[in-house]
Amino acid sequence: MRRDRAVFRARPAVAGMVRARRLAVAVLVAAALGGAGCGDRDDPGPDRQERVEQAFERYADEAVGKERVSAAAPNRHLLAGSDRLAGGTEVTLWVSDPATGSPVDARCYYLDLEDRGGWVSGFGGCGGADDQVTLNRNSEIVFGTVGRWPASTVRISRGGPPTDVTVTGGWFLVPQSLTGEADGSYSIVLVGADGGTLCVVRNLTPPASVTPVT
Repeated sequence: MRRDRAVFRARPAVAGMVRARRLAVAVLVAAALGGAGCGDRDDPGPDRQERVEQAFERYADEAVGKERVSAAAPNRHLLAGSDRLAGGTEVTLWVSDPATGSPVDARCYYLDLEDRGGWVSGFGGCGGADDQVTLNRNSEIVFGTVGRWPASTVRISRGGPPTDVTVTGGWFLVPQSLTGEADGSYSIVLVGADGGTLCVVRNLTPPASVTPVT
């Protein structure tokens, strides 16, 4: 899957398994992000909220007609997670608001990165949901989707104590404390709103997807 990136200069004030396969989110259709590299410019670029709005507006325009997507992606969005990388870069994950769409609508995500110096970039995409649980890795960032599973929380571990991570709009951001080495595998328990276990995924090494067994 090709993921287009956008780079700006921020305003100074805005500081078991049935089937597994290694791939970056197969159900996602890459969506071009607005903006181009601005490394030689001193004028401020859009702030985070504007960057996110631009991405989701473009997703809404471009999702129609894509494979497995039968309706436009809603451009309303939610913050699904935030963290800070070891070098100080702030990462925020934004996703389509499920309250504004139907089960057949495109589901979109956008990851926004802003470093300590004010330089920002981002990437994302859209696609239809299926029954697979997916983990993706982009350098130090690990994030995933629960597909159509009605999970409100994922319980993630890498051989040690598990960490509960909230699922928003079907997406979740793995905390930096668990990202570790690029070839490490994860165990993920999908937990419903009532606290019950929906399914368990073991030995999933990103980028990969799997259809879990309940």
